[in-house]
Amino acid sequence: MPSKRGLGWPWDYPASHFPVYTSCDRITWLFNWELWVPPGLPGSIEWVPCVRTAAQAKDIMPFLSDIIGNKKANVSYLLGFNEPEIPDQANLSVEEAVKLWRQVVLPAKSKFGLKLGSPGVSSDVGRSKPWLDRFFGQLEGDAQVDFLVVHWYGPRFTDFKTYLEDMHTTYKLPLWVNEFACSTMGNGEVSEQDVEAFMKEALPWLDGCEWVERYAYFGNGQGKTVGPWVGKKNDFCEMSEDCEGSDGRKLTGVGRLYAEL
Repeated sequence: MPSKRGLGWPWDYPASHFPVYTSCDRITWLFNWELWVPPGLPGSIEWVPCVRTAAQAKDIMPFLSDIIGNKKANVSYLLGFNEPEIPDQANLSVEEAVKLWRQVVLPAKSKFGLKLGSPGVSSDVGRSKPWLDRFFGQLEGDAQVDFLVVHWYGPRFTDFKTYLEDMHTTYKLPLWVNEFACSTMGNGEVSEQDVEAFMKEALPWLDGCEWVERYAYFGNGQGKTVGPWVGKKNDFCEMSEDCEGSDGRKLTGVGRLYAEL
């Protein structure tokens, strides 16, 4: 069975950031929150496009026509808007999202024969569930969503598992967990031991859960902090003078665990 494990790949990363992952067989796919293929993408890693914001919606058809039609890329999936219920993310009203879904997202799904992911929502269920409920309701059974995209940040595996079970039970769809991490969400730092303990519970469970199709841990900082809100101990990479072939980067203990467990 193919590995479910992937990466969230920041859109500003150059090709020189890939070599550190090329021998990691467990990592089989990535997304970069964008509609263009990241430079230097290895042939062993599948790229999944994402229409992150409303401003990108106009680019879906021309970008995918070029990538799939002209460049013959193997693209099978399309991800919806990124956290539309959050003001400093996609920040989309349900009405605007539904309009764009009908105008450009569903036609792209049909034209290119893609499996479609829902808008990716946060684990703030007080915001995300009402938004999703209205989104699916206004589409009147014609959302044509093949899988639900969810995000989660927190310190405890039990809370993570409970959240995913709730979202699966509520929406009756397979899940892609496209962002998750062991995090205090800005209230202090988690330790490397905290992160490793979380991964040792979460990764085997995700791999064995039949309704979780794919997942991507939010740790690909490539030697830069992944941000104080997530916590730097989640970073997969660090700078190293003795590292060859990956622009001076090597995997941290956490990165090796994600790549190998």
